[in-house]
Amino acid sequence: MATKFPYVLFERYADDIVVHCKSEAQAKYILVQIAARLGEWKLELHPEKTHIVYCKDSNRTGNHAHEEFDFLSFTFRARRARSKDGHLFRGFLPAMSRKAKKKKSNEIREWKLQVRTDLSINELAEVCNAAVRGWHNYYGMFYRSEFLKVLRPINFKLLKWTKRKYRKNTRSAWAWLQGICRRQPDLFAHWKFGLAIA
Repeated sequence: MATKFPYVLFERYADDIVVHCKSEAQAKYILVQIAARLGEWKLELHPEKTHIVYCKDSNRTGNHAHEEFDFLSFTFRARRARSKDGHLFRGFLPAMSRKAKKKKSNEIREWKLQVRTDLSINELAEVCNAAVRGWHNYYGMFYRSEFLKVLRPINFKLLKWTKRKYRKNTRSAWAWLQGICRRQPDLFAHWKFGLAIA
C-alpha cells in the first residue's frame, strides 16, 4: 500500500483490513492489486468476508449490495446523527456490532446476578463493574445508545435479586432499588453511564 497506493488511507488489525477508496472503480482496481500481491505469497483474500462496501449517508444516497461492514467489533453503516447545530442527518457511523452485543449479553447472563443472594448489593456491584467500565471505555466511544441496550437488562436482574433476597414484591423491590440508586448513584457503573433506576 505504501509503495503502490501512498495516497489511499487504510487500517489494518491482524488480518483484517479496511481500505478507503473514492470510487467503485478505484475500489475494484485496488482489490485486484491486493489479491495479486497476496497471490505472490500463496495467500488469498477470504471470498466471503471480502467486499466492496458503499458508505451510504446523507451525501451518498445510492444503493449497493453491501452497505455495511464489521471491523474491530463495530458495525459501520448508515445511522441517524445530529449535527452541532441540531440538524438530523444520516452518517456512515460505527456502533457496537451484533456479534459483540450477543457476546457481552451472554457474559452478563453468566454472572447470574439474580440468584446471587449470598452477596450484598455492594458485592454484586463488584461482580460486574470492572467489565462494564471496560466495555464502556471501548464501545461507548461511538453511538453509545446501541451499547447501552446491552446493559439495560442488568437493572431487571437486580430487581429479581432484590425480590429474592428480601422477599419483596415487584413494586417495593423497585422502590428499594430506586432509593439505593439515589443515595449511591455511582454504586453500579451502568447507573453512572445513564441507566440509573428512576
